[in-house]
Amino acid sequence: MNYFFLDTCVLLDISTKRSDLPLVSALEELLGSNSVKLALTDLVIEEYERNKECVAKKTAQRLSQEFKQVKAVVNEFAGEKKAETIDVLNDINARLPLLTDANYATIHRVERLIESAVITPVSDRSKIAAIQRGLEKRAPFHISKNSVADAVIIEQFFEFMSSLDRSHDTCIFVTHNHNDFSSKDHRKPHSDFDEIFSILNSFYFNNLASAIDHINPFLLAEVEFEHDFAEETRGLREILDSMDELVDKVWYNRHQIRMRRIVHGEIKVIPEGTDRYGSDVIHEHILEGALKSAERIEEKYDDTGPWSDFEWGMINGKLSALRWVLGDEWGMLDT
Repeated sequence: MNYFFLDTCVLLDISTKRSDLPLVSALEELLGSNSVKLALTDLVIEEYERNKECVAKKTAQRLSQEFKQVKAVVNEFAGEKKAETIDVLNDINARLPLLTDANYATIHRVERLIESAVITPVSDRSKIAAIQRGLEKRAPFHISKNSVADAVIIEQFFEFMSSLDRSHDTCIFVTHNHNDFSSKDHRKPHSDFDEIFSILNSFYFNNLASAIDHINPFLLAEVEFEHDFAEETRGLREILDSMDELVDKVWYNRHQIRMRRIVHGEIKVIPEGTDRYGSDVIHEHILEGALKSAERIEEKYDDTGPWSDFEWGMINGKLSALRWVLGDEWGMLDT
């Protein structure tokens, strides 16, 4: 069996970077096909739980700040294309909350991966070995920072890897923290870890993509191809245009029902100014305005009915759904 032993930074990165979504999908596929098992220390899980919310919020703040900077540049330098460009930016701005929510959806996927992992509690041996590294100034203590957690993680990897059947199992350590773990060539581990990674069933990768390629060289290309054709979030302008069409058609259908009731004498047309109101009367000037509106809709759309009960239900359902997305309550069908 191949075990992926992941550092905390890897879990945080794939949870919050949109560009890493194919990595999440590929990892899910490897685990689902039993090609790989995930192995994590309880320390990594604790660090992930402690930091995931903060990282997600910082990602949202970064998106918002970058948007403001771009908009400021456009306002100053866009020239004759300014209005058109601002419209596009406003559409993107309307989508920022949805993009932020997508981060939390990815976090939920990563949490499911964690639930499937082999959990290894940090042992006393790993803690003592980490302290010894610190005393000897060996990596990850070769730089001026508190690297106790990193030292414990790598020692726990060594302990877990040593417990495996070397004739059948491999253990792959994956980190994005090249400062603490890598040599000058970031693809290779620091020489202070030679005792760990000189063992035949032990591997080191400074990014998850390379580790996945090590197991299946074709998987990421396939997953990325699928993601290239994934549907993007609809823009606000597209949503509003669709809503306008649906509102027109809902109103038009109700108008036709009212006209049928007028023909059958169920609704009486009364002169303007008549002090009478209700569902059984309509004033002349209101009817004239409605007829003009109906004519405009007939000219604007190729399909204005009549519709079957199913089609009519779909039209109302679509309008209700789009309004709900933009903040209305379910079933809001006023026109």
